[in-house]
Amino acid sequence: MAEQLSLAQAFQNRPGRFRLLKKGIERTGWKSSSVRLLEAGCSVGDAAAMLSVEMGFDVTAFDHEPALVSEAIRIHGTGSRLHFDAADASALPYPEASFEGLYSEAAFSPMIDKSGALAEYRRVLKPGSLVLINDFVIRKDAEDAVREEVVHIPCFAGVQTRACYEELFRQAGFAAEGYYEEYGELLGVTAWLCRVYGVKPNEIGGYLSRYFHIGSPGAACGAARPDGEKGAFFKRTDLSYCQMIFQRC
Repeated sequence: MAEQLSLAQAFQNRPGRFRLLKKGIERTGWKSSSVRLLEAGCSVGDAAAMLSVEMGFDVTAFDHEPALVSEAIRIHGTGSRLHFDAADASALPYPEASFEGLYSEAAFSPMIDKSGALAEYRRVLKPGSLVLINDFVIRKDAEDAVREEVVHIPCFAGVQTRACYEELFRQAGFAAEGYYEEYGELLGVTAWLCRVYGVKPNEIGGYLSRYFHIGSPGAACGAARPDGEKGAFFKRTDLSYCQMIFQRC
């Protein structure tokens, strides 16, 4: 039943989920005949399989959860152009300069050690390679008290501003090549979640507050913050979605 789906499962099952990834492939100019790709945070491998089977790319994909990697292999198998690994982004099992491109789908914001992951991304990429990031972004920074509302939802707990993302990449040895606001992606995701969970929210924050227990730890579903405001994180941070492209210097 829909009620049993996790947020991650509902996110993965949304219609048109590869639209933005395919747009990113166009923006990077990656060609399957000359680019070996690495996916960071592949979950059950749907994106990697799509790029390999439908678009002919040579894709290696990893996730830090061995159970998800096992499921990816069960669903999609492996072959000469599709491979899955269980690995920590901060300690990748690949030689230096192994790949010509790297991408991730809503997998950078949840990372706790973002700087460690970027150091590894730079190590395994060839000079001049591009990194494509599709992820949540906030337009306004959030104080710690507001972030406490979403500590149990990793992609929101670790979401940062554009300036923060770009500074992290700059410090790791990457140059910003493109930034594209994709607010429509957030609206599409929200509309799909509303359909899956059978609700009609008035706004994003209110929906997530009600259905994902945003509030004080242990609060009942739909509980408000002590100040009476539901979904303060989403109202105060102006949550959005974006596509970012960086080049390895």
